[in-house]
Amino acid sequence: MTLVIWLIPILLAVAVFWTLRADTRISADQIWALAAAAPLVVALCAAGYSHMESRATLTQLPSAQQGAFITVQNGLQVVGLDLSPEEAACFERTLRTGTRAEWLTEGGPVPLNSHTELRGQLPPPELARHLAILGRLNCQPYVRALADDSAAETATASQASP
Repeated sequence: MTLVIWLIPILLAVAVFWTLRADTRISADQIWALAAAAPLVVALCAAGYSHMESRATLTQLPSAQQGAFITVQNGLQVVGLDLSPEEAACFERTLRTGTRAEWLTEGGPVPLNSHTELRGQLPPPELARHLAILGRLNCQPYVRALADDSAAETATASQASP
């Protein structure tokens, strides 16, 4: 299958060069259409290859089928979280990106910021990346992004000054 994905853009390039021969009876519009389609075909082939590679990698990652139990500490608040594989990937991505956020749980939101201490093993970043490529990483039910403190202070200061 990988060969087919790489063969399609090569065949399109050969077709474009073949149409540029002097004795070809093809109009300029048809040549233009072939040349204009080339970037789209290459992009679709690259996306298909990434999709296949991600699927193959997920079958080889043992953490793709394992959940995680982690302990999150923010000051005096200590919360234990039992996460599914998708939740663990979302949690890892949220911490890796450094986004100030809240992890939504049944017991209430758990703040995630630069002062958050974590105990436990999260899945590797590759898991979140490959799940995102496959369209299987939906973090909205678990994470709510918050405004940065500096952005909130700037907004407050600009509203307070006349």
